[in-house]
Amino acid sequence: MAFGLMLPLLADDRLSQSLSSTQTTRFNVAAAGAIHFENSFGEIDIQGWDRPEVEVTTTRSTEHTYGPRQRAAEQQRLDRVQVSTRQDGNDLVISTVYPARSFYLHPLSRRSDIEIHYDVHAPRASKLIIDHNSGGMYISGMDGAVRATVINGQITLLLAPGRYAIDAQCGLGNVYSDFAGQDRSRHLIGRKFSSEAAAPAVNLYLRTRVGDILLLQPSGPAD
Repeated sequence: MAFGLMLPLLADDRLSQSLSSTQTTRFNVAAAGAIHFENSFGEIDIQGWDRPEVEVTTTRSTEHTYGPRQRAAEQQRLDRVQVSTRQDGNDLVISTVYPARSFYLHPLSRRSDIEIHYDVHAPRASKLIIDHNSGGMYISGMDGAVRATVINGQITLLLAPGRYAIDAQCGLGNVYSDFAGQDRSRHLIGRKFSSEAAAPAVNLYLRTRVGDILLLQPSGPAD
């Protein structure tokens, strides 16, 4: 009898699956502008390219798997998290809207069990303005100024050799830099790293409340 009772459970487990939705939009730009992230959470991956356009791909997904009985309700929850992108001239705003969180949830994260991955390709000289809640951020191949704040997560910048005016601070974490500068403690548990450069220099303003900041140079030969 025990064997017979387990068969439906195993069948239901095989039908369990996570839910996801992916959308890609492209925008033509006459020149590199600013790309602004509002209220984002999850993982951000930004790569520079030489095309006069910005491509934004967002994937919303659930962390857990759900059986057929739960799937409809969880799909509604997934659909309540919306990502929109609007263009204003050469500038773009990527905005994330999600339901208000319960008072009892962790104060450093409002994402629940929904994950978002933002995959952006943009002209290298684009300016980045990122207001990120929770999750990692990886930026490579970009030459423009960056102003990025993260409540809970790591910021990683892969930067070509050049002149950078760096102002990086971690409330709880560390700053690792391949570039010369002043590295000092901040309130015992945090770190502050700064570097001044003569004009023209690229301004990097980076802040994490909890998480590290990595400023790296490519280790291999240039393409």
